[in-house]
Amino acid sequence: MTRKDYIILAEALRVQYHRGMLGANDADASLAKSGRCFVSGVYQAASEIADALQRDNSRFNREHFLAVVRGEKELHSRPSRNGGAS
Repeated sequence: MTRKDYIILAEALRVQYHRGMLGANDADASLAKSGRCFVSGVYQAASEIADALQRDNSRFNREHFLAVVRGEKELHSRPSRNGGAS
């Protein structure tokens, strides 16, 4: 896979993660609980995908990928070369 493929996956997961976050903040408690469950499921899927990508490519930065999914990093950002999640 290429970096472009990783970005496509991260973008799709990021969109769904943030849609769930909107629901998780709903004033209706049952809708908020449903949103939190949705977010948890999306994040678990993202984590499993990241594990698989790391097994496929030892240079793949799992933590950076997950930070992109959570919206903590820009979609086109690059991990630092020292192996950190920056």
